[in-house]
Amino acid sequence: MLFVNTCGNFLVLVALSTHVGSTTGSGLLAGAVLSAPWLPALLLAAPLNRLLSKRAPEALVRLAEAAGLLVTAAALLAPDRALLVVAASVVVVRGFFEAVTRSATSVLLRNVIPSQRLDHANTVAEICKLTGVSVGAALAGPASSVLSLRGLIAVNAATLALSAILAWALPSSPAGAVAAAGDGAAAKTGASLRVQDPVLRRLFGRFLLVAFWQGFHTVAVTVIPLSLLGGGTRLVGVFVAVSAVAVFAGSLAALPVQRYLSHVPSTTWVLLPMAPLLAAVAIGRTVPTIALYALFLVLFEVAFVHHNNRLLASASDEELPSVVTLRATLLPSGVAVSILVMGALCDLAGPLPAAFVVAGITVLVTASTGDTRRAWRAKAGKQAEQEEQEEQAEPDEQADAHRPVSATH
Repeated sequence: MLFVNTCGNFLVLVALSTHVGSTTGSGLLAGAVLSAPWLPALLLAAPLNRLLSKRAPEALVRLAEAAGLLVTAAALLAPDRALLVVAASVVVVRGFFEAVTRSATSVLLRNVIPSQRLDHANTVAEICKLTGVSVGAALAGPASSVLSLRGLIAVNAATLALSAILAWALPSSPAGAVAAAGDGAAAKTGASLRVQDPVLRRLFGRFLLVAFWQGFHTVAVTVIPLSLLGGGTRLVGVFVAVSAVAVFAGSLAALPVQRYLSHVPSTTWVLLPMAPLLAAVAIGRTVPTIALYALFLVLFEVAFVHHNNRLLASASDEELPSVVTLRATLLPSGVAVSILVMGALCDLAGPLPAAFVVAGITVLVTASTGDTRRAWRAKAGKQAEQEEQEEQAEPDEQADAHRPVSATH
């Protein structure tokens, strides 16, 4: 479902962005179209958090997919003169439904997947989303040369219809999990959008650090081949293609090795990508730079999967809605801020100083967030102890239920 959803949506999104850029000649407007789906999640974070706190996640996914399908199908009725504006508006409106799908899916996986398989399931979900994005973006060019904008929207409506059908096949959360999450959120003054656990706050700090890298990468794929390597648009295309393959390879590599990620200190996965990054920009030669930067992206994706899995696994049932809501809103906002800051720094000083700033901020954030591994292990041990006590209490309760009651006068 995640693959089908993201593939169809990014097919239209990239094609629409290209169409806007070629029609208006403005790169800013084209970039604004690409970032438009993230805006509703940022503005409507509080309603999203309340929905996740009070409603079953599988029901939210089904409603979100159905609503996205209706909005997209309605755009097909727009006249030709207004189709471009209507399509851009649909992208913005549908962004909230996409955020609901992504966030509710994370909650559903947490509710229905056993804890020992949760990291594997979250990793597969990230791979499906990333694959859908990559395939949809890759198909946007060939599809645009064959189909009109209305035809692309029709294809997107068909993919949303398929994802809506798949959404109805999702398993239901256990009733106890939904009730416990709802009661816990209600106890937190109406599901306030904040995280109280200090361990989760540290993990969020490192998760946002990965978002900071993503913003730098968005700028670097153009700046490094043009400014550092002195190439042209052809080299930019090669650099972008190699980067896409590297990110996809990193997500696939995280799947078999994710069972071993927790045995290595979290600090390692934060600092390790910095070595090939600095080496890539310091060498400044085409083949070594591309190879080292690809290695940076592979390690970058492994670090993202590691911190994403740890963040979702460490959240309690009560704080999980806030965690997935903040993840859906803070990640794109962190990327946007990073793009602006890193873009300005690359224009003023070049990619080499910008890469050293990225490494310096990485070291500072890592030092300020402390040893999350020890805190995470302590919390995991405490949760395991509580689960063991609950399992031991169940036979006692059953024995009490079957014990004969003596009459007293």
